[in-house]
Amino acid sequence: MKPSISIITVGVDDLERAFSFYSSLFDIDKEQIAPGEDHVAFFFSDSFSFVLFPRDQLAQTAGKDAAVPGTPGFVLSHQADSPADVDKILRKVLIAGGAIIMEGTQSDWGYSAYFEDTEGNVWELMAQPAAN
Repeated sequence: MKPSISIITVGVDDLERAFSFYSSLFDIDKEQIAPGEDHVAFFFSDSFSFVLFPRDQLAQTAGKDAAVPGTPGFVLSHQADSPADVDKILRKVLIAGGAIIMEGTQSDWGYSAYFEDTEGNVWELMAQPAAN
């Protein structure tokens, strides 16, 4: 895997407070900000975005029972070329001593999987859906 960090997802305790902070801090047009029901995404370019996500939900996504308030939490997302590439990288994760949190799964957002390295840091692997 040649890492290409396309998304950094940061766990936050107060989504509204974090959104206010980052929208004031970042010099970004409103059209580049996409608030969702449970997250806010800042699209800096076609290949990089920064996402705020509730810390407890991020912990759940990472396969953890609970998030400890104030503990840093983030997920690094690697954009793979295809679903097959996602699965190939997962096999390499196991060989290298990491652990699979979630096998590759298809959704509206594309094909994604989660793993953690030997230190417990969480990565998402994703392949975007084919363009129509």
